[in-house]
Amino acid sequence: MKRRRLFILFLMILQGCIPLHPPKTSGIPFARTDAYPLMEDTGHLESIKSAVQNSLEAVSRLKPQDQVMIGNRSCTARDLQEALSSFLQILSDAKDASELNGRIRQAFDLYEVPGPILFTGYYSPLLQGSLKPTERFRYPLYRRPDDLITKNSPSCLGFIPFSSAKQGHFTRKEIDTQGTLSGRGLELLYLDDPVERFFLHVQGSGIIRLPDGSTVRVRYDGSNGRSYTSLGKVLINQGRLETHEVTLPTIKKYLRLHPGEQEEIMNRNERYIFFKTTEAGPQGAGDMVLTPYRSLATDPAVIPTGSLCYYSARFPLFNQLGEINGWQERGGFAVSQDTGGAIRGHQRVDIFLGEGDSAAATAGHLKSGGKLYILLRKDQDPDPGAEMNTGDLP
Repeated sequence: MKRRRLFILFLMILQGCIPLHPPKTSGIPFARTDAYPLMEDTGHLESIKSAVQNSLEAVSRLKPQDQVMIGNRSCTARDLQEALSSFLQILSDAKDASELNGRIRQAFDLYEVPGPILFTGYYSPLLQGSLKPTERFRYPLYRRPDDLITKNSPSCLGFIPFSSAKQGHFTRKEIDTQGTLSGRGLELLYLDDPVERFFLHVQGSGIIRLPDGSTVRVRYDGSNGRSYTSLGKVLINQGRLETHEVTLPTIKKYLRLHPGEQEEIMNRNERYIFFKTTEAGPQGAGDMVLTPYRSLATDPAVIPTGSLCYYSARFPLFNQLGEINGWQERGGFAVSQDTGGAIRGHQRVDIFLGEGDSAAATAGHLKSGGKLYILLRKDQDPDPGAEMNTGDLP
């Protein structure tokens, strides 16, 4: 993967990384548009209010003058905070969808993210586990090792040991197959399924039901700093699945039908996630509690964490047997609140879909083109000295 220019990222500030000076542009030709779409929100507005409030609390912890770029427009943390506050006020005052759209046109500039945008979904699974290893529960989730440090660079690529900064920490193969971390007291919980453990790493959080019926929530607590490799692409490149066949369910099905290949295939993704327990629900950057259909995972190098957004995409519909029987265009206001190892560049967005089987079904099949807009208050003028940069993307 090519290295993109280093940007001052709001995520870095939220997670304690050391930023550089603000860049001239984000490198993405976002353009303010006068072609406002009809912003039809198909969800409950109370949920977007909750998501915006969560973002406000996180953004308020930043220094007001901290800067980030959206296209050629220089913004500060205060600008993002004011956009969120103004939007909350408009939501409270507007009597219907027509008035809501009118008020938004009056108060906000709209920046369309260049497409095509690929929308996917993620969720928080419910899995079976144990605090102690047994014959059934023998696949550990690991805590973050003490010999890992936050990488002191603006790329903020997870965690690395002092001794191997360039290579990153141990690979998935070294940890899961060779047992490099075994016996160090880092085992947090044990699961009964290596495939579900792998995809818990992809989702980043989950609920573990223990043998006594109680549950424990776990969440992301760092990575080994390795690059993410898509298993879907691995299976396509090896001729095991066709491109149109690749979904989360088909990948899981292939792995289960070929148990002898599971380890080799999963180890192709060297990225490894460490976990911790939490009392809160699923959380994103800056410990923001995620809201189904309202929380977006984006690349903070181009879409700042805390940005107010509007998106539209096609979502699968299911019958009572769990089979897809149609697709529905769905639009909604949302906030950029999370990141992901596979979410790189401006053309990838992951939508948090919630917890449990229904969210898993939707996430497993959501792979839709769509549109994404960023909303900023009109009373902030663009940086007159900024120039558009449309250089090559990674």
